[in-house]
Amino acid sequence: MTDIALSFRHADGAMRSDLTRCLDFMNGTPFFRRYKQETWDALQISGNSSILDVACGVGFDVIELARRFPRANVYGLDPSQGFLGLARERAQGLANARFVAGDSRRLPFSDGCFDAVRIDRSLQHISAPIEALREMVRVTRKGGRIVLAEPDWGTFFVYNGDLETGAKIAGVWEKSFANPYIGREAGVLLQQFGVESIGCRAHALVVRSVEAADIIFDLGRVTENCVAAGALTQDEAEGWRQATQATGQSGAFLACLNIMLWEGSNP
Repeated sequence: MTDIALSFRHADGAMRSDLTRCLDFMNGTPFFRRYKQETWDALQISGNSSILDVACGVGFDVIELARRFPRANVYGLDPSQGFLGLARERAQGLANARFVAGDSRRLPFSDGCFDAVRIDRSLQHISAPIEALREMVRVTRKGGRIVLAEPDWGTFFVYNGDLETGAKIAGVWEKSFANPYIGREAGVLLQQFGVESIGCRAHALVVRSVEAADIIFDLGRVTENCVAAGALTQDEAEGWRQATQATGQSGAFLACLNIMLWEGSNP
């Protein structure tokens, strides 16, 4: 069994085109652009700041920051060669956007070399998030900014009138993430590393479109995975699909998730 969430752990695998489609779709929606803008503001970029985006994916945030702050040096790091190749292609002409291959748990940078570091919806996939956070703090200068945006999959639900089946689907989907509750855990982890002036805001993602929910939450594959795992029968899955289409057409379909934005300063 596989799905988008599992595949993000090895992004250069067979589902890379699906992952790129998912990222591009989300990056183009008003909700994701709004909370991303808040993460950019929280970095407190000024002048020739040096910024790092950890697990940058296809480079959307790096490119946007490089365009908005032409005097800043914006670095993106990711383990996926496929994502980095696409990011470099999309960043052509932006001399201040730089992309580096590397592991977020062992950042190839010296201590305190960045004014601000961010990570966005990637700790949920990393097998050792504590190591990644330790590295983020290490490479941030004293007084520099550290910004995280991570979902809390314990807040996720999908509803088409059937509470029980929706809960089963949400439960199976949650298991696809290495760290499904990192959104709520991040503040305590930052505190453990000495980060100060910790702030938090919740952003509620509300999806009313079945088509959008299928891209963001991979509902089709997850429903199939529920059958394969024995959480649903084939008949239950088919009933769920029919109810989902009906509520989607009427406007009653609903899927929700909280994304937590954490920010703080390196002491």
